[in-house]
Amino acid sequence: MEYDPKQIELLTHKGSFTLGSRLSDLFYQQINILENHLNRLMIDHQRQPESITQEEIEGAYEIATIHVGHPSNFLLG
Repeated sequence: MEYDPKQIELLTHKGSFTLGSRLSDLFYQQINILENHLNRLMIDHQRQPESITQEEIEGAYEIATIHVGHPSNFLLG
């Protein structure tokens, strides 16, 4: 689905603000899963990224990291 660049910019900003540095720790598969869930949120919210909540973004992140596993799960402390 094609989105207006302003919509993508707003969603990117919301995602970066919500997830912060956790984004840089994701595996390739996790990024794909996260992107798919964010796309689904855009569809569900009728292409209005401003209506997507931080909780929904966190939920998409959790799905992506639980499905494949997060790198911090493999580090021994």
